[in-house]
Amino acid sequence: MAALSDVLQTPKTNLAGLSQAQPENATGDNTLDQDSFLRLMTTQLKFQDPFDPLDNQAMVAQLAQFSSVAGISEMKQSLSDIASILGNNQLSDAKEWIGHSVLVPGNISVADKNGQYSGEFELTSATDNLSIDLLNEAGEIVMFAELGRQEAGPVEFSFDSKDDAGQPLDQGRLRVRVNGGPASNLATWVPVASVKTSESNGPPILVTPIGNVFPSEALKIG
Repeated sequence: MAALSDVLQTPKTNLAGLSQAQPENATGDNTLDQDSFLRLMTTQLKFQDPFDPLDNQAMVAQLAQFSSVAGISEMKQSLSDIASILGNNQLSDAKEWIGHSVLVPGNISVADKNGQYSGEFELTSATDNLSIDLLNEAGEIVMFAELGRQEAGPVEFSFDSKDDAGQPLDQGRLRVRVNGGPASNLATWVPVASVKTSESNGPPILVTPIGNVFPSEALKIG
């Protein structure tokens, strides 16, 4: 008597050993779920040769193997559902960042809703003539500040961009240039415009005027 695994591997022969009645080009569901497996096993037992019955140990082993595979499939689906829920929760939490600004590493500064270009850096040694320039894409200095004598340590800067009427003026993306002293860890404040999901239920992505930012990249939130 053929083992159940042999029957599963020879779809062109039915359980009674006869040629299949369906045509060669017939199509159907190629998946074998738990119900189909049990129906197939019951049919095989019904048509088995009484002089060469299915081996009990082989049947139990195949049942155990199928149960294990089914259990893994169900567990995988459960983990996928949990990951989806966690991803939605992360996105919901990240939406609280919309309308705020985040401090991110880099030398590109953009205006907030009040027209301010802000950031900070670390001055690694004291200097007598520290200055900061903001340059447009053409390399022209749009705004600058002379800070003079500065001791080593963190330095914060903020430029107030206004039009002739005193209203906030967005001058686009400006490059920050530090002159007169060794600077490191330059970072700028950028507003969060929106939030979107990432692939494979990963962390949400913050959409800013300088590009996409992961929450883990933000040094501060304001």
